[in-house]
Amino acid sequence: MENTISEKLILSALEEDKGNTGDVTSNNLIGKEHKSKFQLTVNECAVLAGFKIFKKTFMLVNKDVLIEANFKDGDSVKKGEIVCSISGNTLGILFAERTSLNYLSHLSGIATATRELVESVKHTKTIILDTRKTTPNLRHFEKEAIVAGGATNHRFDLSEMILIKDNHIAVAGGVKNAILSERKSCKDKYKIEVEVKNFNELKEAVECKPDIIMFDNWSVKDLKSGLKLVPEGILTEVSGQISKENIKDYAECGVNYISTSHMVKNSKWVDFSLNALNY
Repeated sequence: MENTISEKLILSALEEDKGNTGDVTSNNLIGKEHKSKFQLTVNECAVLAGFKIFKKTFMLVNKDVLIEANFKDGDSVKKGEIVCSISGNTLGILFAERTSLNYLSHLSGIATATRELVESVKHTKTIILDTRKTTPNLRHFEKEAIVAGGATNHRFDLSEMILIKDNHIAVAGGVKNAILSERKSCKDKYKIEVEVKNFNELKEAVECKPDIIMFDNWSVKDLKSGLKLVPEGILTEVSGQISKENIKDYAECGVNYISTSHMVKNSKWVDFSLNALNY
């Protein structure tokens, strides 16, 4: 993610927490020059993600803060382990504390949920992809967390590839019309992926030879049958109805990709504690 975009998002979050007058509690209690050391502890087993954002949040408040890390994004951490120590201006650390922890807890939750899915299908060749179902303005952060968890990013935005979905098909008058129109317009500039929801649409898509066929909301039984109709040279993807309980069954069908928003929608924030050592 571009540094400037990242910084703008973090600064906006800090401004949200600052309010009209800043941290009245800390400002009334602690001198401007006071310095402290803090320790960040993880309170449950997790996969770390968002640590770069966590560090940058403190640095944007006070560039002189010292952060000594014991882990990095993508590392597995156990309950009670010390993730890092933070030393510097006390007011700056306390001001950045909640915003930085919010990022870290949320993104580590996504990475942890992602790792669980990836581990479930590691005995297959299927690749786990994310989707565009992300928190507004946090897409890049969340997609980085998904990579930290071991999955792969699908398109970041609408400009990266052509993905013909059900509404496009409805407006275009069918799968064939949609694919041929896109191919005529883009002239091989973009990969073309098309979503199919039944066997009739699948057969129509196969005739047009897109780069990828996405089976949308197919049962495991129907997916197995559908994959037999797709010739070599066309990649396959399944999406919809994917959960940690059934992802293994879908992967074992032999599909190339499974795309899911499970790790964003169903992830649980990871519990961290930031505690002062010298008080």
